[in-house]
Amino acid sequence: MKIKRCLKATWLLAFGALFFQSDVHGQTSLERINAIYASIAGDHAALYVAQEMGFFRKHGLDVNLSYTAGAAQVIQTMMAGENQIATAGGSGVVDANFGGADLVAVAGMVNMPAFYIVVQPEIKSIQDLRGKPVGITRFGSSTDFTMRYILRKAGLEPDKDVPLLQLGGQPELAAGIETRRIFAAPMTPPALQKTLKAGARVEIPPKTIGLSFPHVGIVVRKTYLAARRQTVKNFIAGYAEGVATLHKDKEGSKKAIAKFLHSDDAEILEASWQFGIDVIERIPNLDPQMFRLVLEERARTRPEAAKAKPEQFYDDSLVRELEREGFFKKIYQR
Repeated sequence: MKIKRCLKATWLLAFGALFFQSDVHGQTSLERINAIYASIAGDHAALYVAQEMGFFRKHGLDVNLSYTAGAAQVIQTMMAGENQIATAGGSGVVDANFGGADLVAVAGMVNMPAFYIVVQPEIKSIQDLRGKPVGITRFGSSTDFTMRYILRKAGLEPDKDVPLLQLGGQPELAAGIETRRIFAAPMTPPALQKTLKAGARVEIPPKTIGLSFPHVGIVVRKTYLAARRQTVKNFIAGYAEGVATLHKDKEGSKKAIAKFLHSDDAEILEASWQFGIDVIERIPNLDPQMFRLVLEERARTRPEAAKAKPEQFYDDSLVRELEREGFFKKIYQR
């Protein structure tokens, strides 16, 4: 009798373990992680979709997703261990590493400067910004990099010819345009729509800036990547399903975007969805040339940047694994 009871107990434990491992959708088997982002804009539309439509949960993750204004705060929370995964620009990753952090980009969300360069109505060209303050979110951010590139391309030296003011996030940039505190700013939907309604105009749209640039990507600490590769891979997979759904389910995607933008304005939701379609990478690849561009810019003020290699700041091995496994092909064929 004891033997039978022992065998029965062993069978039940084995069955329970098998069920637990296979039920990645069940609450008990989800791995809880904290993730943080710093942009309430269409360039994060796929992230919103992945969270709201359950793709992270599908891949075994219970993601606590939070927002903070500014890349510096994102990096601080990562280094403090408060968040395990973040979205951040490549320039922020480079600067963080020069400051002693061990951050690495593992997937590319947007690989171009995804900004509309918005100007006050009396500004007829970028050259007209000489002597007039221009807004960015934070020094070292993608807005900072993009604005400096645009000004230099027009023959203007940032800080010397054109004052750069760091104002916070996209809502603060929009307020700066509306109050005429600044004369230009790199903008994204939905804040872009507010500036246009206030009388500003688009001087340069994103696709005409002409750069391959790590605007924003999925970022982790190198120590976390080494210890939890499968977790990071699952996050990338869930995010990628959000990208695919953004393309395949417009109305469902707009509902997810609405929740994160806290808006039901049809024009704003349409613009934010379209912006995501236009700028978000269908496959989240990373390219060393993008980081080389950042290092060249940083070498103007940081001697160590001239000696650094792009490979120090990104690791696309998990994206390549998913590609070899046919994952991206599969999610677009459904």
